[in-house]
Amino acid sequence: MGYFVGAISGTSIDGLDLALVEISTNSVDIKHDITVPFPDELRAHLLDLTLKPIQNVVQLSHAHAELGKFIGEQVAQFISNTGYSASDIVAVGSHGQTVSHSPEGELSYSYQIGDASRIAAISGVDTIADFRAADIAVGGQGAPLVPILHDRVFRSEHVNRIVVNIGGISNVTYLPMTSSNPIVGFDTGPGNTLLDTWTQNYFECSYDNNGDLASSGSIVKELLTHLLTDPWFEVAPPKSTGREHFNLEYIHDNIQSSGVNPNPEDTLATLTEFTATSLSTAIRKWCCNSGEVIVCGGGRLNKLLMDRIEHHLPDHVLQTSDMLGINGDAVEAVTFAFLAHLFVIGEAGNIPTVTGAKREKILGCLYPA
Repeated sequence: MGYFVGAISGTSIDGLDLALVEISTNSVDIKHDITVPFPDELRAHLLDLTLKPIQNVVQLSHAHAELGKFIGEQVAQFISNTGYSASDIVAVGSHGQTVSHSPEGELSYSYQIGDASRIAAISGVDTIADFRAADIAVGGQGAPLVPILHDRVFRSEHVNRIVVNIGGISNVTYLPMTSSNPIVGFDTGPGNTLLDTWTQNYFECSYDNNGDLASSGSIVKELLTHLLTDPWFEVAPPKSTGREHFNLEYIHDNIQSSGVNPNPEDTLATLTEFTATSLSTAIRKWCCNSGEVIVCGGGRLNKLLMDRIEHHLPDHVLQTSDMLGINGDAVEAVTFAFLAHLFVIGEAGNIPTVTGAKREKILGCLYPA
């Protein structure tokens, strides 16, 4: 048993998610969680790295150090504010910020920044980081990694469950009620990333609150049909993706290719339907035709998106992780606390049927305080 802190900046780059978790052999107990907004300058640097080609090693190295310093400071403050001290925490599990993800080919990789040595030095807590590399080294995609936590906290012996995380990218974990059946997990495509990118560029706000902007538009069938012909959706799991594929240029290219010229509201409505349709289709195709769908991540707060997912999954029961007592904003941070725990006890953190790895691996590297 011990206390761990998980830290992650997701694809949406909307802030640093932190969770303080008590973990034992039989339980994962979330004690505290918080999302800390990024300072404007740091967020701009992270967005530059994920949205544009990396210009030089100095730019990358500066952001690596800058983010590591920020995470270290916020972890130290978080531990103090929750009434604990550094000596109470076994380890920090830090995912950092993915700046490039290319899981295919002989020289596949997934690269996260956020200097773990700085995190450990500033927070005073041993830090585990670089969780994806070991899985990739044995032929895996390095993602998604959340299914191992989903299996621990969400599995039911009475009903098939699909745990859906709608962050920047959407991913699913299929937990069959028959434990002898393998866990399936994979990225389904865009989550909030296209919606947020479009909203930020055409409506001068960070995101489409509750789906209100998209609700004022209409779905453009020609554009939706063209988006859904993307060959990526036909690739069978295991698979993963990121901003390298789904970005603002992707939207503009599809608009041009589809031969339509929709207004911003109609485009956003179509992108919302695109996210809901691609996610729902993947669940039916590679998971199961009925069961419980448990949604976590920021996308669960978009009412229009949730309504459309429910529409496309009439034989499933849709609910949020919050309804089961787990804050949907904290699940990914809890995952990396849990992966740090697995590292400390010497247990594998990947699931080969999810990532495509040839074998199980202990994930992460230790950066002592």
